[in-house]
Amino acid sequence: MPPPRLPSCRVHLAPRSLRTSNDRHFSQKHPRLLLISTSSPRPQLPFLYPSALNRTTGHFQISRLISTENKKFIKQTAKLTAKFTLYFWLITTSATIASYGFLSERQERAFPSPHEWSLYTRFRFRSGRWFEVPEHNQKLGFPDWAKCYKEYRIALRRLEDPEIDGAGILEQVPDEAAIPGVGKAGYDLTAKSGEWRQGYYEVLMGMGQAAEQMDGWVTNKWEKQAWSPEFIASPTNPRPKVPPPGMDLPPPEDQRLPVTEPPETFYLKILTSKGFTTGQRVKAAVAYGDWLSFKELHSSAEEMYRWALDIAKSGLPKSDASTVINPKTSVLSISAPKETITSNLVFATTSLATHLATTGNITSALPILVSLLRARRSADAAPKVKPEPPKDSTVIGTLTTLFQEPEYPPLPPTGDEPLLRKEEDVCDEAILMNHIGEILFATAKSKSQREQGLHWVRDAVEQAKSAQSIPVISMDPKRKEKCQQCEEVGLESWGKIMTYLIAEAEQQRENAKSSWLTTQSGVKKAEEAVKELEVQEGDVAQRLSRLRQKMLQEFWADEDMKFARKFAF
Repeated sequence: MPPPRLPSCRVHLAPRSLRTSNDRHFSQKHPRLLLISTSSPRPQLPFLYPSALNRTTGHFQISRLISTENKKFIKQTAKLTAKFTLYFWLITTSATIASYGFLSERQERAFPSPHEWSLYTRFRFRSGRWFEVPEHNQKLGFPDWAKCYKEYRIALRRLEDPEIDGAGILEQVPDEAAIPGVGKAGYDLTAKSGEWRQGYYEVLMGMGQAAEQMDGWVTNKWEKQAWSPEFIASPTNPRPKVPPPGMDLPPPEDQRLPVTEPPETFYLKILTSKGFTTGQRVKAAVAYGDWLSFKELHSSAEEMYRWALDIAKSGLPKSDASTVINPKTSVLSISAPKETITSNLVFATTSLATHLATTGNITSALPILVSLLRARRSADAAPKVKPEPPKDSTVIGTLTTLFQEPEYPPLPPTGDEPLLRKEEDVCDEAILMNHIGEILFATAKSKSQREQGLHWVRDAVEQAKSAQSIPVISMDPKRKEKCQQCEEVGLESWGKIMTYLIAEAEQQRENAKSSWLTTQSGVKKAEEAVKELEVQEGDVAQRLSRLRQKMLQEFWADEDMKFARKFAF
């Protein structure tokens, strides 16, 4: 007999307890559907599926999406990126600093600066000299005088600041005493060394030259751009040009500022300072006179040239300068000893005579030019300069030269030394001969005087041509170009003289034909004279054409060579 079945107790669960709780994350599928096989080989388990709450809100577990291997790869990539970025920055920075150092070294060797100046002042001075070279301004093709002036101005301010590079310079006059239109007078530089004064002089002359080139240019208070006078409306320019693309329009009249100070500011600062040599002061006075002559202020220019002559006289070894040069006519004395004819005296007198000749005062200029030519030809010959020893081109020598600061070049002569005749001065004599021939022909009153003037011009041309074959001149492009220009000017004068003679001969031929007293042989002789002069004029024209073609070819060849180099000095 089977045992009796015990009554079973059925447990009734609340319906809510069967639902998925928010505290545990199960699959949304029904439990029975978990047994159904799917195409995926991965088992369909509840913990592999995100909860419905997270899926509806869009929050995913990022840590579930990035594995441990991916985290290591990202960390390594970030470290390598930072590492190589740092290496690249260090290499590029070092290369930039090295390139600036190399450029500064090249500039120092090309444009030496005094070693006692601070590094920043020397850098600004060299930068100003750098922008003066046309090849270093390839976008412009000519010197960037605005940048030159800015660089020189920074250097000048530091040189005149007693707390930087101007320790030891003294004011000559109080601040209240100033030169009208110029400002304060120059400083007392006697406490400074010769190298310091030479560098200070070069800065002032560079600023004066830049101010001449930028005369009439305007800028604004930011000084980022400069506008030439052709873009500025004025009474002399009622229809100004439009600036090129990429350049702003000129500022309004109330906002315009001059780019530079007047050139006389810097020339007079040299003339009024104490400590400069006679030659430096003479050159500054002549440069100021040239500027006044360019501005067609001829009377003021003549005063400046005579001031330069007075400065040159003050450096003569004898106290009585009247025995060397006539104080009224400025003609050099024939009986003056050779040691009293100095380079400064010849330079200042030549500038004065050239100015007198160009302004029409040829009666005063002719005796001065003749006395100058006589003084040059009677001067003692200069001793031959010893050639410089060849540079050490070995590896050790090159490295030693590269890492050794170059010495400052010797100071130029003061100009108070006796004049010596050098081989390269032959062109200067040819220039004087050409001027004398032009004046003689222009003032001639007879046929013999005209022939004498033509003879002077011919000799000047031949001397300028023969001077180009001298080794000292042929090896120096600047001196050779100067001689070529002298020959060109002489050929132009020769051609003009021939044109005048042809016109005169043609007039004589017409008079001979119209006169019933002239024989047939006389007319034929007049025609032959005209033809002979025309042949000579044709020869001169051909020589001038060949010379200009040669000069043009050499010029473009030199320009191509300069722009092909990275550094052109």
